Amino acid sequence: MSHDMEDLGQLRHFEEGVRHVLNEKAAGIDPHDRLDAILAAGAPLKRQTTYWLIGAAAMFVLVAALGIGYMLQNRSQGSMSTAGAPVQNDRAGAQSESGPSTIAPEKSSTTSVVPTGTWAMPEYEVVTGTSTHPWLLNRTFITAPDAGDLTGRVQSAITALLSGTTPDGKQIAIYGYQQPWPDGTMAKVSVTDTAITISLTGPGKTGLSADQQRIAVQSLVWTATAAAQLNVPVHIEVVGGQAIFATKPAGNYSRPASGTWYMDLVSIWIDSPTPGATLKAPVTVTGQACVFEAQFPWQVLQGSTVVKSGSAMASTACPDYGTYSITIGSLPAGTYTIRLYEISPKDGSVSYETRVPVTVA
Repeated sequence: MSHDMEDLGQLRHFEEGVRHVLNEKAAGIDPHDRLDAILAAGAPLKRQTTYWLIGAAAMFVLVAALGIGYMLQNRSQGSMSTAGAPVQNDRAGAQSESGPSTIAPEKSSTTSVVPTGTWAMPEYEVVTGTSTHPWLLNRTFITAPDAGDLTGRVQSAITALLSGTTPDGKQIAIYGYQQPWPDGTMAKVSVTDTAITISLTGPGKTGLSADQQRIAVQSLVWTATAAAQLNVPVHIEVVGGQAIFATKPAGNYSRPASGTWYMDLVSIWIDSPTPGATLKAPVTVTGQACVFEAQFPWQVLQGSTVVKSGSAMASTACPDYGTYSITIGSLPAGTYTIRLYEISPKDGSVSYETRVPVTVA
C-alpha cells in the first residue's frame, strides 16, 4: 500500500510538472492554432482513486505537451499551412487567393517568371468533365497586363472568361473547353472588402442542364475570388433584371463549402507547360492532382501513337490536391500531345483526362 501511495504521489508530481510546461507552451500559441481546444484537452481531469486512471491522465497530458511542442516547432520553421496558396492561392505571379487554405489548392507549382508590369491572371474555365459531372472547372494562369487594383484585376479576368480570349486576343486553348456564355456577353465588375459584384449584359446560353448552369456560375465565382484574392460572396446580376440562367436567378453566390469544393474541379490540371508552348529537352510537366491513392498514368502522343508513357504520383491523395512533377526527358524535335488521365478504381475506365499540345524544338 505504501508503494502504491508513493507511486501515486510521483505520478501526480510528474503530471503537475508536465501541466506547467503545457501551460507555458500554450500561452504562446496563436488562437488560430486551436488554443481553446488545446487548453480544454489539458484541463484538469476529475481525479479517480483508481491507479490506472491517474496514470492514463498523466500520459494524456504528456502527449498533449509533446504535440504542442511539435506544433510550435513547426510553426517557428514556417511549416504550418496558411491561407494563401493562389496570392496569397488557388490551384505564378498570383501567389494564392485569400481565404481558408482548405478551400482549394490555389498555389501554383510553376516557377515561371512573370514579366514586370504583368500578373498571372487566374481563370477557372468550364471544361468537359466526367459521366457523372459533365462540366467541371479547370484553372489556368494567363500572363496579362496588371491593372494595379483589385477591381481592375477582376474585371480583366472576368472579361477573358466571358469572351474566351486572352487580353492579347488569343483564343483560350484548354482541352475540353466549353463556353456557356453567348458571343458578345460582357460584364461590369466592382470589388469591396466584403463583396464582389458582376453585372452581366445578358444571361447565359439556353439548353443547359441545371448542373451545367451551376458550374457556369461557379466559374464566375471562382475566377472573381481568385483574381481579387478574396473569399467573399459574389453578387451576380443581369442588366434588365433577368435571371443568369433558367435555374439560376440573380443573387449572391459563394464557393462550395469546405470539403466539397473539389467535386467541381477537374481531378488533374497542368500548370506547365501551357498549351502550344515550345519546349527544349528535358521536358518536365508539373501541376496538381486529386486522384485515388495519388497515382495516375501519363502518355506522350505524336498523332495517335504513344511515344512515351509512365505513371506519376501526387504529393497527397484526394480529397486534397497534391503537387506532381513528371520528367519526360528528351524527345526528338516535333509536335506532341501530353496526356494525363485518371483511372476509375471502380471499373478501370478513364474517368477524366486532360491534354496539352506542345512543340519540342
